[in-house]
Amino acid sequence: MVTRRHDSRPLKPQRVQKPSGPQPKAAAPTAISGSHHTDSGRQRHRDTGSNTADRSRLPSRTNKRLGLRAKFMLVMSVTTGVALIALGLIMSGQSNKYLFNQKMHDGIDLAHMVAELASQSARQMIDLVAIDKSMGTNEAPQQMVRLRKQFEDSLATAVRTRGVVGGTGFSDVLAVRMDCERPEALTNAGFGSQEDSSAKVSTTLNSIFVPKTGQTLGFDKDLLVYSGIKSIDDRPVRIYRFKLSLNNMMFGMGSVGKPANVRVDIDATSIDNVKANLTMAIAVGVLLALAAVIGIANWLAITITKPVDILMRDMQAVSRGNLDHQTKTHSTDEIGVLASEFNRMTANLKVAQVALVEQEKAEYELSIAREVQRQLLPADAPVITGFDCAAFYQGAKAVSGDYYDFIPLGNGLWGFIVADVSGKGIPGSMVMAVTRTIIRLIANKHQDHAAETLKETNRLIAKQIKRGMFVTSFYAILDERSGSLTYASAGHNPMVIFRGSSRTIELANSKGIALGFNEGPIFDRTIEEHRTVLNQGDSLVLYTDGFPEAMNSRNEEFTDERFQATIAASGHLDARTMVERLIAAIAQHRGEAEQSDDLTIISVRRA
Repeated sequence: MVTRRHDSRPLKPQRVQKPSGPQPKAAAPTAISGSHHTDSGRQRHRDTGSNTADRSRLPSRTNKRLGLRAKFMLVMSVTTGVALIALGLIMSGQSNKYLFNQKMHDGIDLAHMVAELASQSARQMIDLVAIDKSMGTNEAPQQMVRLRKQFEDSLATAVRTRGVVGGTGFSDVLAVRMDCERPEALTNAGFGSQEDSSAKVSTTLNSIFVPKTGQTLGFDKDLLVYSGIKSIDDRPVRIYRFKLSLNNMMFGMGSVGKPANVRVDIDATSIDNVKANLTMAIAVGVLLALAAVIGIANWLAITITKPVDILMRDMQAVSRGNLDHQTKTHSTDEIGVLASEFNRMTANLKVAQVALVEQEKAEYELSIAREVQRQLLPADAPVITGFDCAAFYQGAKAVSGDYYDFIPLGNGLWGFIVADVSGKGIPGSMVMAVTRTIIRLIANKHQDHAAETLKETNRLIAKQIKRGMFVTSFYAILDERSGSLTYASAGHNPMVIFRGSSRTIELANSKGIALGFNEGPIFDRTIEEHRTVLNQGDSLVLYTDGFPEAMNSRNEEFTDERFQATIAASGHLDARTMVERLIAAIAQHRGEAEQSDDLTIISVRRA
């Protein structure tokens, strides 16, 4: 096969230019709504008769200034307080989580270490009994006592050097005990409480968090971990208990018919102490910070709201129609600049055209939206081994709701999608952007399962768009190695397949409702997935209804029949030429009429 690259430059949509000229001030129309007074003089407001009327409102404005100050202080205090409390809770939670899991690691490591020491001692005792028996001596009992003492000394030394601090005695470890029936010398060996029943279980733990990997791992079935309350010197102490099962062949059974095990009790008091200290520190810090914020907020409120109050009274005079009213600049800071700009705005409002301002603002916003939308669409058709691709897009308005994409799925798979959002303009373009993002995220997950991709896309889109909006789409997945084509439709126009061997067309219809109508059950039951094969010389065409429904000046549609006939007549050509002929046919039919709908099309031909 020959790899062909399609040059799609003539088919690109034109780049949108940002409108020139001064940008409107959004606040201007609102500030003088309903005002039409004009005078040629520029008398200061303190020289007019309105001065007395303005100053008579001082008490009410003072009350509002105090309200603004209170709001300012409240917002700063609440915002800072919430932020500090949230930060403190996060820090406390993370610290407690780390300490808790560190305790878990210590207990598990200690249990495994004791089990290893016990296994070594048990093997020595077994060997000792065998030697004593073979030689006919009776030294085993004395040696057993020595090995038990050696085991307990090794255990105490290991626990002391582990650095587990903050508990009773030399470490947090309250007890380590063996529970086994053999060797007899190791039965109940260890230190601490010998009675397992002295602790009351409160919570059984099934997993542990590993900070290094960020994963939560479950415990082995041989390890039992739980928290409980243990009585020590007639006082309750919260503990973590670890019970690790031992080899039954070597150690036999434990007490009351349970498997032989090693038990480790670790004091949990240190975690409670750290938590209490951290909570106290956070509370004190929050109170001090709130006090500082309230003081600063009060000072800022007084400094900021006084000139704002004066400017507000002057703005009220202008809002009542006195466009010759001017304010005094009391400072050179932002408020002073605002006062100066307010005076300039008041003078310019005499000749301002509110309609023109709004029009310029809308054109600027649309130009930005148009540029953003252009960036979301593919810049060029992809290079696919053995296939020829072309695409065309032209919106009916500044921004549209049509969308197409070429999605590389890996392993020789390519996804082709065309979608049409109900409605045009800014709302349609926003839904289009959301649809593109979701499709791109999900397509690689489901690979060649077109229906599954649309199902999960629907579940996400249905939660994002408002009621009454929906998206029709057709999604096809091509295997470039075999020509296999898997496709599914969500209420969209059928895919047209041109068969090169017979020069006929087929309509790839597939059941399905539009995306966004239903969050899942109905959509999932309705959508279907089909497969076909593109042989050499075959082409597929995905499009939106802007092609068959293109209107001329007599309100006549181009129709599906003419659209399909044009494909049948030019399907033997390369993808680019076929798309150009379709565009030319639409342009000839429309004539001088305005474009009534968005035009979007993808063509893929097997060379």
